[in-house]
Amino acid sequence: MCNKSSSPSIQAAARRPSQRLQKQKFSSILLDTATAIYVLTYLYNNPSYLNPWNLPNAKLWTLGFLLIRFGVLFYDHLVVLLIEKCFRSKVLPTREVGAPPVRYVTLDTKSYIYLFLNSFNEYAFTSRITYYVWHGGYQTLLSWKLSELTVGNTIIALGIMFISMDMLYAPLHHMLHLPSLYPLIHKHHHRQHFPTRGYLDAGNEHPIEHMVGIICNWFAICTAEVCLPTCLLWLGRIKEYALAGKMTFDTTTSSSSSSWALQGGGVHALTVIVFIQFHAALACLNHSPYNVNFSLPFVGSKSLFRSKTTKTNINAGEQMTTTINNIGKWMTRLITGQWFQYSVGHHEMHHRKFNFNYGQYCMLYDTWMGTFLEYEGPMTAAELKAKRKAN
Repeated sequence: MCNKSSSPSIQAAARRPSQRLQKQKFSSILLDTATAIYVLTYLYNNPSYLNPWNLPNAKLWTLGFLLIRFGVLFYDHLVVLLIEKCFRSKVLPTREVGAPPVRYVTLDTKSYIYLFLNSFNEYAFTSRITYYVWHGGYQTLLSWKLSELTVGNTIIALGIMFISMDMLYAPLHHMLHLPSLYPLIHKHHHRQHFPTRGYLDAGNEHPIEHMVGIICNWFAICTAEVCLPTCLLWLGRIKEYALAGKMTFDTTTSSSSSSWALQGGGVHALTVIVFIQFHAALACLNHSPYNVNFSLPFVGSKSLFRSKTTKTNINAGEQMTTTINNIGKWMTRLITGQWFQYSVGHHEMHHRKFNFNYGQYCMLYDTWMGTFLEYEGPMTAAELKAKRKAN
């Protein structure tokens, strides 16, 4: 009798969330409430954040919002169309016919709320970035003239943007995986272990995490605006050194070039637009089932270099080869550009393994921190057992 009477209470206790989960839920509600109050207060005091163009009425603002939403939907489908029809990319091994079935998670109520809230932040970002480019950047030095397109303000500028963005995004992403923060912010984004819906899986994230991504975009653009002239100035001096046979560091030469280097600018307006387009496309692809990957054509292709670097010393006709140390191996990956290798598979591994591949476009941070993980395809039970025995 005692066992029968106590069994319902035991079952009820088992159904109750643990103290840890209760604490997490309370912390989440507290964080979301504090964030909402801060955002509403900020927008009340700074209404221009959502309306940088100073549109005169709500109808125009709503029309712009709807146009952006339509543009995002169209762009998402356009990327899929190009990948399937033009590039004819195959799906990842985990999605191939005959592979073990993967677990898909449907969008819940919280997902739709997050997507709705993030759409306003996307509209604000689009409005502000177009305003920024139209007015020539913060230094009013961004050019719109096609005649001023150069390798420096396009190719080099894009490289600075993508690398600087990942250099900020990867450590911030890593921070979101800290045990104290992960269940409050980033855990929701990881509900889908095998992303497949493109934009819907990419944008399905906590608004705080979404703002982190927006900040990284601005950081990349502003870094290029400030750093590009300095990079071009040094490249010019290196070229002078190569031609003249000596390096000249005379800071008194060409005051205009020095002013140009200090003030920033030099990025072409079309480069900023291309960066935003590529960023949006790659973010969608990162959360798609397609096996898309590429690296830099020269420096980024590790096939141009040996996988193991050796040092040769010739003494009395004998050749001595020694293996480099761990720092040397890391420098090899850095010099050969193995870290700059975009792969949808890398990001799928992040969703599957959680604590690896924090970068979005390149693996420099992960290579440095030891969190880089190569893509692993589906394995049968026998293959998994054999792998465990081998390890």
